[in-house]
Amino acid sequence: MRIGLFGGSFNPVHLGHIAVARAALDRLGLDKVVFIPSRHPPLKGAEGLMPADLRLALVRAALTDEPAMECNAIEIEREGPSFTVDTVEALLPTFPAGAELYFLLGADCLARLPRWKGIERLHALLRFAIFPRGGEAGQAAADPRLVHVPMPESPLSSTLVRARLAEGAAIGDIVPAPVAALLADRWPPLGAAPPAGDLIPS
Repeated sequence: MRIGLFGGSFNPVHLGHIAVARAALDRLGLDKVVFIPSRHPPLKGAEGLMPADLRLALVRAALTDEPAMECNAIEIEREGPSFTVDTVEALLPTFPAGAELYFLLGADCLARLPRWKGIERLHALLRFAIFPRGGEAGQAAADPRLVHVPMPESPLSSTLVRARLAEGAAIGDIVPAPVAALLADRWPPLGAAPPAGDLIPS
């Protein structure tokens, strides 16, 4: 079995994320892609992050019609920073024996990869699948532990989604429909007070 792990803040999830997961399924021959929203990204910080429970709910909504994709809340439910090596170690017993693991990563993150906690252990457990995104994806060709997945680079970003939300502009063309509906119901323009109450206990 081949499994893709897709970690990130998903702040919020958008159609570019779904396109990456679909490309991974097709070009790496994966059986499924597991989205893993992070609670506190160690190398990014929490500034500007939507509430963890909201980001989790948005990812779950985005995958409603994607049978080969699922969401795992392990990092949202765990207190403290979200280190990928800890997450992968915790998930290993839940995967079939001998499963091949791939961690989906944008090329813009390659420069930070050597700073990841337990990076050598991660290299022993999985391969990093590198997708074009504002970085030198060609670096993947020089390292057998990395595999470059060719696909058009998406112009979409969570920053763009948040900017449109702040402007009160439509986002239906850049996020899955269930995400647009949930954001319209739960999240006011940035700068306003957050919605009352949590979607799930955090």
